[in-house]
Amino acid sequence: MSNLGWLFYKDYFKGLDYTNLASEQNSQLIKEKVQTLITQTATFDSSEMLGNIHFKATTTYPGLILGSGNAHELPSIEGQAILGFSFDYTSGLPVIAGSSIKGVLRSAFKHREYIQELLNDEKIDVKALETEIFDNGDIFFDAVVVGAGTNLLGDDYLAPHKDALEDPIPLRFIKVMPNVTFRFDFELSDGILSKSEKETLFQKILSDLGLGAKTNVGYGKFSDFKAIAKTKEEIAKEEALKAEKEEERLSKLSPLDRIFDKYENNIPNIINAMQANEIEEVLFKELAEKIKTELVKKPKEWDKAKQKALKRKEYIQTILGE
Repeated sequence: MSNLGWLFYKDYFKGLDYTNLASEQNSQLIKEKVQTLITQTATFDSSEMLGNIHFKATTTYPGLILGSGNAHELPSIEGQAILGFSFDYTSGLPVIAGSSIKGVLRSAFKHREYIQELLNDEKIDVKALETEIFDNGDIFFDAVVVGAGTNLLGDDYLAPHKDALEDPIPLRFIKVMPNVTFRFDFELSDGILSKSEKETLFQKILSDLGLGAKTNVGYGKFSDFKAIAKTKEEIAKEEALKAEKEEERLSKLSPLDRIFDKYENNIPNIINAMQANEIEEVLFKELAEKIKTELVKKPKEWDKAKQKALKRKEYIQTILGE
């Protein structure tokens, strides 16, 4: 397969007679170039998935229009593709920009009741959720093609009526065909909603609103939303990264703070670990001083200690030689 982006934005303009753009020769050449483009077979994107949430969705009839605002038209040549298109520079495949995905999803948050209905929660703070998702670190990656039913690209026509008394002149453009599957990747965090709840919300919004141009006449709609399970390699990579971050966090704590962190600041559990020799004895005195400082703040654990609390107090006092 040739690089589709190169065919559309580079090869497309080669060989034309620029001294007479309206010539029949140019028209025939452009028609051939467009036909070559839409009949190309594709090798689909096998790049590593980015982020921690992934799902697939498939285009429906009549297809998907991407990058229509990009300049591409030449004057006076019949049969040309008049609208621009979005291709990944490296793979040459159609790509949905992460910024476009983010923009469509955020536009839904202008309608508070719509988001509440999708979440089945009339009390959720939609504005706070919008800020969490779009301003506080969630990442939206480009969506890439991972499969197609038949052809990847096709052509279609606009028929604008400049004059009600004249026949319209059909204008040709390129589109992604129906039954083309894209993979959507996100880096999401838990918060007001969990990562999985955000994933479900995104799928519902994209199913309703669509992506790309001319969604008001049916383009840009998707079906068959399916979550993609993480590979063993991805899981191992995430666990390794998580362990690395945890070790970095712990390295900034003192030995005593690390003990309190390990036992989630639960003093009875720390004392039990000391008595079971699960903590280095060399740390006992410093640890006992820190524990006493915490227990003194609670009268029932120190000044008025009874039963189990009294036994803990006496144990700490023994270590401190009181």
